[in-house]
Amino acid sequence: MEIAKFIIPVLVTFLLNILFFWFIKRDVDRSIEEYKIVHSGVFKEKLDIYRELLNKSYRLKELLYYYHNSGDRKKYRPVFKIQIKAFIDYYLINQPFLSESMLNTLKEIQKEYQWVFDATDNYIYLENKEGVSYETKNKMLLKSAKAGNKLKADDPFSELETKIIDEMRADLKTENYKKEKFKKAS
Repeated sequence: MEIAKFIIPVLVTFLLNILFFWFIKRDVDRSIEEYKIVHSGVFKEKLDIYRELLNKSYRLKELLYYYHNSGDRKKYRPVFKIQIKAFIDYYLINQPFLSESMLNTLKEIQKEYQWVFDATDNYIYLENKEGVSYETKNKMLLKSAKAGNKLKADDPFSELETKIIDEMRADLKTENYKKEKFKKAS
């Protein structure tokens, strides 16, 4: 009987601890699973946003190139305006998923797109306009040529593309994977 006085409380405590642990573990497991689901959804959304930013950037660059070099600029002008607005709207709507440096880069790139478009557009407008001085037309021609050189050099646009790709690789941790893979192969 004396042993039962000690064994019964130990068994009750042991059983209650097991039940308590089981409930806690179940809740923690459920929370972890919910976190995984939410995190993977956010992660996929972020990658989709980066992919779409690259896509929009390539399309804008292509439109600018055609607009700058086309004889039929009336065809590309409204399309470019719609596409640049869609580009700006897209990155503004998706700000929560973008880093501060990415947002700053996107704003700078948007300014570059706009500058190239405006330089070309202003030259086209003044090219055959009567009453505009030769100096003004020449100044706009030089500005338009500089815009064309930017398109050919691709400097401001490749910066954005490289930054997006680098952030995607950092999120996917692919640069570490490649380094480890090459170390094992060596």
